[in-house]
Amino acid sequence: MRRSSIAVLLIIAVLVALVLALPYYRSRTHHSALEVPIAGGDGGGLPLAQPSDEHLDVVALERGRADPAAAGLVAWMVIRDGHLVSEHYAHGLGRDSAVDFGPAAQALVALLAGVAVNHRALTLQQLGAFDANAWKESIERATQRPYAQLLSHDIWSRLHAARAWIELPAVGAAVPADCCVHARLQDWLRVGALLANEGRFEDTQIVPASWTALVLQQGLGVELGRNAHGTAPFAADDVVYLRGPGRWRLWLSPSLHLTVLFGSAAPASAAGDDHSAAPGGAPSDNWDETRLPNLVIEAVTDRSFSQQGRSLLQQLVPNH
Repeated sequence: MRRSSIAVLLIIAVLVALVLALPYYRSRTHHSALEVPIAGGDGGGLPLAQPSDEHLDVVALERGRADPAAAGLVAWMVIRDGHLVSEHYAHGLGRDSAVDFGPAAQALVALLAGVAVNHRALTLQQLGAFDANAWKESIERATQRPYAQLLSHDIWSRLHAARAWIELPAVGAAVPADCCVHARLQDWLRVGALLANEGRFEDTQIVPASWTALVLQQGLGVELGRNAHGTAPFAADDVVYLRGPGRWRLWLSPSLHLTVLFGSAAPASAAGDDHSAAPGGAPSDNWDETRLPNLVIEAVTDRSFSQQGRSLLQQLVPNH
């Protein structure tokens, strides 16, 4: 083959490679007018450990992952004492997949408010009853800084989370605080661990412990355990959770230093699931949202009696 023909073929190959790489490159560098970026930190991974290292029974964990309540599982992540001890993904998802966790975004407003109160920019009385968007506006007025910028500086970067973004409903619309945060799965898990660990992450106090206690006690941006839809109460008395769209949940127990992220792509025919939440955040189907975290709690081998609550035997066989 003549040299000129070879050169032409090489040029064509390079151009094709550039065209194929363009969507990936744009996804990394291009900011849509409908995206408000949340700058992050180094975006490193979570520390890993074997379940037994964190006093979890691996067989019991696998039993939970295979339970019928986990039908359609696409994301399963368990973190204890800061270590990721169990994970499973499907349908192309992974630790670094960015997902919109829907109303779980309200927890970020609640955490950011704690930083603002700690800095004496405003008081809890000024905030009033919890409303994510109203609290966001109060924080912005008090600090004279945009919400996404504050979230980046005071929470997200300190969690060493990767870049995330808030999706706007329309160009120029107000930034929502009650939904629409697209972040990596492992970074949502970081948020849960921050709440479960008294506002600390990797020995850094990001949010005052007294404030995270208030958040968990009063259900500020999080769901209290008594609001869960299940055949039995949570097996630990202090479980709270973040409810995402459909069958996406982030459960946490501060007393057990335990956080569990679960996501399902269960078909609409399963238990009547229509993959949405009813107004007010209530689940729109009969899916048991306490069973899976209870199975994980049962896998914890160093629980004290006061932490155990109701065992699975009590849940399955009344009066035991």
